Amino acid sequence: MATGTTTPPVLTSEGREWVQRRLRRASDRLARVESELANERTEELLRERWQLTTQVEQLGKTLRDAVAPGDLRDDPTIVELGDEVEVELPDGSREAFLIVHPLEAGMDEHRTSSEAPLAGAVLGHRVGDRVTVETPAGVYGCTIMRRDRIG
Repeated sequence: MATGTTTPPVLTSEGREWVQRRLRRASDRLARVESELANERTEELLRERWQLTTQVEQLGKTLRDAVAPGDLRDDPTIVELGDEVEVELPDGSREAFLIVHPLEAGMDEHRTSSEAPLAGAVLGHRVGDRVTVETPAGVYGCTIMRRDRIG
């Protein structure tokens, strides 16, 4: 990767809508705080304004810069952000999850942040690879059974 370039955030269409709703709620709350500050300037309101302003800026930047998983030039054999992955765990059970941007991970239980140990372990690997997952609770191995690109 060239110096000074950054990888854009990847959001699914559902994730983009979810982040847009979060941005609207934060913007609405910021407007209410600004109105309250016109009548009363407290440390609490000033702190909340700063936090909301930061959140609105960050969410707005993420939405401006974000691309859809299908917009990425990808190697169809490598697990990447925006992929649904199925792994076989040590006990023989299987778990499927969608690897998403950390902002999108809270949408539902099927989505896993790209920063989570399991997602981090499978990113960059291929179906059939056995990977090691390092978690605070311990280390375990799993095998990648399936990878599907979500559009």
